[in-house]
Amino acid sequence: MMVNYLDDDRLLLVLQIDHTRIAGLFAAHWGNDEFERLKPYTSMVLATQEHDTGWWEWEIRPTLNKEGYPLDYIGSVGALGQEWLDFYEGIVGRIAPKDAYAAYFVSMHGDGLVTKGMGLLDYMPDWSSVDPRFKAFVDQQHEIRSELLKEMRSREELAEVTSDEYLWKNYRHMEVFDQLGQFVCNRYPFNSTAREKGPSKTLSDLPVPVGPGKQDVNIMVDVRDETTAVMTPYPFDIDPLPVSFQGRILPNRPYESQEEFLDDFYRAERLNVNYVLRSS
Repeated sequence: MMVNYLDDDRLLLVLQIDHTRIAGLFAAHWGNDEFERLKPYTSMVLATQEHDTGWWEWEIRPTLNKEGYPLDYIGSVGALGQEWLDFYEGIVGRIAPKDAYAAYFVSMHGDGLVTKGMGLLDYMPDWSSVDPRFKAFVDQQHEIRSELLKEMRSREELAEVTSDEYLWKNYRHMEVFDQLGQFVCNRYPFNSTAREKGPSKTLSDLPVPVGPGKQDVNIMVDVRDETTAVMTPYPFDIDPLPVSFQGRILPNRPYESQEEFLDDFYRAERLNVNYVLRSS
């Protein structure tokens, strides 16, 4: 859950299950004359749109932080501990029977959340080195991916997209979509500077894959006003790309009890947020 500041009196909560659908939208529209379309397309879109849906297990009855405020997703790995591990394990198990390739990248993403993005995101904590529960989780995900990879490499139609190099490229795609999904859902209005947590306008300087024989690039997201941002270079197949999601408006105050918070959470006014991403 993303806890965004509206003003002194109000917060805007955006659920992770909504963020993950926005990331999936970005994957679905990725590719144009400059950027290569995802391969395998369906599996990568599925992986991206489902990568954080395990949060549903917590977000149907979210909890408070130690100060009595709604718990933000940043810092939640340590705050939730075993509960977080359980619902991330659950996502992979749910996706694997439907699409082994998609499940492979959901597993990589979960692994990356406790290992500094597998080395891509140095600002993140390395939970696997300080807590044996997270080390066990990473080891388990390695075993799961090993079995998934055997299945994937047994299928002739996946030969091109299961080399070590191609798998790493698609993992980097996944992390770019996640970063951009966070960036978009992390602020309201779009040009608000109130929230300091989350990806930068350069998407944490992630190297973005472009296509065969082309150098990776860094994408800049330049927010121009309350609803619009310009992306340079522009990676999508339609221009502009409209983005819509919903948030919940809650009082900006600590709660004395879980039940008091849930009463406001379930009854909260919904706010429909509509943004546009376009080229320069």
